[in-house]
Amino acid sequence: MRTITIMMVTATAAASLLTGCAASAPQARNECPDPWAVAPPSVADAAYMEGLTDRLAGPDRENTIVQAIGEVHRRAPQAGNDTITNILIAADCPNVARKPDHSEAAERDRIAGFRAQVDQILAQ
Repeated sequence: MRTITIMMVTATAAASLLTGCAASAPQARNECPDPWAVAPPSVADAAYMEGLTDRLAGPDRENTIVQAIGEVHRRAPQAGNDTITNILIAADCPNVARKPDHSEAAERDRIAGFRAQVDQILAQ
């Protein structure tokens, strides 16, 4: 099983990275973030995070994201958009790592696309 490293960054920093600022950075082995490091204790229970990972692997990702955002708001009303995005990325990362047909670049692209989808939903 491959591991994916995901940097938890703000949307502005992510945009800078995606526009090429990180192109010359050395390539690191990809590892998934620890959900318990990015999520408040009220959200970071194993059963919830594992269930969210499973739901995000399903066919209805957009509705799953919308539902998860509402769940995080209820569990951690103080959580800001960056925290919510990081929680969802941490939950989806194992799904990306399970896809053996992806290169590291494709994995980063998939996570960047997921981040963009989450950010768009949060902005509504």
